[in-house]
Amino acid sequence: MSIIETLKQKLINSSKKPTIVYAEGWNVDIQAAAREVASNNTIKPFLIFHKQSEVPSNFNLPHIVIESADLSTYSKLLFELRKAKGLTEEQAQSLVKEPNFLASLIVKSGDADGEICGIDYTTKDTLKPALQIIKTAPGAKLVTSAFILEKGDAKYVCGDCAINLYPNSDELANITKMISLFAKHTAGFNEVRTAMLSYSTIGSGAGESVDKVRGAYDLIKNDSELLNNNIYIFGEMQFDAAFVEKVMVKKAKGITWKQPANTFVFPNIDAGNIGYKIAQRMGGYNAIGPVLIGLALPVNDLSRGASKDDVVGLSYITGSQALHNLK
Repeated sequence: MSIIETLKQKLINSSKKPTIVYAEGWNVDIQAAAREVASNNTIKPFLIFHKQSEVPSNFNLPHIVIESADLSTYSKLLFELRKAKGLTEEQAQSLVKEPNFLASLIVKSGDADGEICGIDYTTKDTLKPALQIIKTAPGAKLVTSAFILEKGDAKYVCGDCAINLYPNSDELANITKMISLFAKHTAGFNEVRTAMLSYSTIGSGAGESVDKVRGAYDLIKNDSELLNNNIYIFGEMQFDAAFVEKVMVKKAKGITWKQPANTFVFPNIDAGNIGYKIAQRMGGYNAIGPVLIGLALPVNDLSRGASKDDVVGLSYITGSQALHNLK
């Protein structure tokens, strides 16, 4: 069973049905996905529209139309959250009419349990209000992202492909830990084998990027939380050494894994974004994400090339993240 199907069944079997707000309700793929998740009793969708003319006739899912809604409660909340940063009441009243800001306010207020945005908005415009309004989770040093890649029985997690441009060693260590825990607790891998990718395998190459990955590995290799969760990290590694068992045995001396990696951490956003899209478009993998990790409440960002099925898959991931907070 695929990861997405497993998460779907988890939501079907749960007595609690999370409410997910979709910031871009006018998008036809968002509407189709919302109808699907509502019909299979997994998620309660809530859609945002700019104006009444965007709402399809006979549309019977819960929604809000910005042009006619009383948004005063949300504008007051935004003002209280941001007044110390210089936001005025007038600015709050204006920003609350932007669907990406309104969606995060709906989640922050408790009127929804999670948010999906990004099929029309950029990642920057999805993340900015989420960071300002929902903020990072307690103890989180940063926000990162992960993709789930699936094709047949093959299942992988990779990141960061969307958020952190050129992380340093400390940031990369935190990214590696967060993505590895996501692979364990959300993607459901029994054993997580995380490869910290590079153009070098254990000293075969040299350079600033190699030193960064090696430094990050040194910071994380003995992390007790990871070891106690059956999570194993190795780096620095070239992709072939992480993915092909014969190459792994030859190149990655000292590795204790008996199987190739199932989780991949890229050294920077260039490698991550290019890598997952090659796997998706040339390799035929279904890529679900980016899933944002490290926020206090679930907010997830769609690729602007996302299909209806991508929205449905990310909805199940977001709903599953929200279930953890509803316990």
